[in-house]
Amino acid sequence: MKPAVYALATIGSFSFVCLGEAGTGANVQCWAPGMASPLTLDSYGQGVGVYCGRPYSYKIYGVAGSLALGNQIDGAFPDPADAAGRFRSGWWIGALGGYVNSYSAVKLQVNWAQYYPRQLAVTGDRPGASIGPVRLYGDTWETTTMFGYPETTVVFHLAGAGDSSYPNRNPNGYFYVVGEYLASAPQPTGQLTISQNSVLLNTAAPVGYTINRGGSTTGQTPPFTGYSSGAEVIFLPGT
Repeated sequence: MKPAVYALATIGSFSFVCLGEAGTGANVQCWAPGMASPLTLDSYGQGVGVYCGRPYSYKIYGVAGSLALGNQIDGAFPDPADAAGRFRSGWWIGALGGYVNSYSAVKLQVNWAQYYPRQLAVTGDRPGASIGPVRLYGDTWETTTMFGYPETTVVFHLAGAGDSSYPNRNPNGYFYVVGEYLASAPQPTGQLTISQNSVLLNTAAPVGYTINRGGSTTGQTPPFTGYSSGAEVIFLPGT
């Protein structure tokens, strides 16, 4: 089946969808700061891009979520004689092939250009094999600094045939971007300090100040139903 390309309008943003194969039963909820609501990846090999506008600042600190394998695999299937339903490769001269591992992942691409170095991935030999909930911090990306313009599009990719010998067709789970969307410049706050309680005329006194421009690497809360970010196991950069 040749890939189909669609353009879909969503509330407050535009989505651009490329399908490797439609409706394979995948159900992965995806969200990033700046999106009006989550979207669903429902086909393996699928990529969906959402235009998030022209924010003052868009920062990405990592990715997070959970992902579990389903019971449909390209080139393999669950063994009906195995209690765990482990995956086996297809028929070979009238006999079942060996046990194999299936793979799925969600990758983040920014502005249809660079892929974020962290991704949510799972490999397993049976349906239900999973990863998460986890939070994977990585390099901090500020989109205007990286690309030279404020327009930001986040693209969610679900692994397909080009990513594995046995890609999973119907994984399920949640995936979101740990980041911050600032539509306008934040109001700076600060503190002025003077080292002396009193100052004499024509004398100098040291004066110091601090400025807090806001921001937090914890990111914004994803609006998922049935998912708690409080249960995530956190992995810092380099782990």
